[in-house]
Amino acid sequence: MKLTTLLRQRRPGQAIVLAALAFVLLVAMLGLAIDGANAFGQRRRLSNAVDAAAMAATRELIRQKDSGSGAAINQAIGDFLSDRHGYNAAALTWAAFYVERLDPEGSLGPVTDAGNPPSAADGVRVEVRFRFPTYFMGVFGQQDLGVSAAGTAVYGPLGTAVGQDLAPVALSVSGLEILKREGTVDLDMRGRMAADNFWDFFPDLIPDDVITQANIRHVSFSAVAGLPVTGDDCSSSMPVDNLTYWWCHGSPNKLPINRELPSADPSWSNLNSAIRWRTNNRPLLVVPVYADSLRFEGGTLVPYSQLVNFVAVEIRRFNRSQGVLTIRHDPNYATSGAMIGDGSGVETGVWAVNLTR
Repeated sequence: MKLTTLLRQRRPGQAIVLAALAFVLLVAMLGLAIDGANAFGQRRRLSNAVDAAAMAATRELIRQKDSGSGAAINQAIGDFLSDRHGYNAAALTWAAFYVERLDPEGSLGPVTDAGNPPSAADGVRVEVRFRFPTYFMGVFGQQDLGVSAAGTAVYGPLGTAVGQDLAPVALSVSGLEILKREGTVDLDMRGRMAADNFWDFFPDLIPDDVITQANIRHVSFSAVAGLPVTGDDCSSSMPVDNLTYWWCHGSPNKLPINRELPSADPSWSNLNSAIRWRTNNRPLLVVPVYADSLRFEGGTLVPYSQLVNFVAVEIRRFNRSQGVLTIRHDPNYATSGAMIGDGSGVETGVWAVNLTR
């Protein structure tokens, strides 16, 4: 049959049918692309929110571990998902489970409002499913899509600290024991209380709630070796390696357990202002704990201070004229920007909260 004959036999309207089929296919592909991209974005957003909720839940677990219940942990998760990340509770279904640090993929049971956290719990896993409306897929009967995500956070002993909570005043191991025993203590940082009361001659007269200058160091957070200088940089917008900057801004450098803590006497005219600023603006401190140690240098034993732990305290008041800082022990503190490590095995109440992957 000739080509001209075939062309004459084509039915009218065939092009319209093909165009309609092509349009439907185009809409389907467009819907798949747009709604698929939206689903990917929703999955990423949900994953970030769940990780943050797991961190918040684990911090709350630290506070509730001794005598609390799961209600506060569940409340922390719900508030974080709705208030911080704007999720509508009606579109969310979620559950939380207690986990152990060494087995974060396992479960010690669900977090229930009435139940107490298990003694072995070191973290919380949060599992969330979220449904959202589609843009184009509704044409084909798919009115909504669902994404799910899970996040797990655990807490453990602080192995490396960094950030604004750190303060460059360190307590000895003996000073730490006094703080833990008394709860609230006076730090005689300038030694004036001791001088006024002749404690150097009558050490038995030292009150139980006083930590003397002998158990206090003004330490360096610098990444390079060297004794700390006082400086005058509380208001600096750029990191400066000196005591006044560290008092006001914390440490931009990571401080791992077992590092050396070089120390030196400060210039109090400048340091007083920095401590007063910290007292009035950010009274929570993470304080290094040191142990006196010895090392060989050129065949000679040289003493030095070694970082062995951290402890969290709150400034209650600062007597500028005497150089006396009154602090209260915070026994359940979770620091941000820190890493879990082995620590020294001493219980101080300072914990790092980390996500698991």
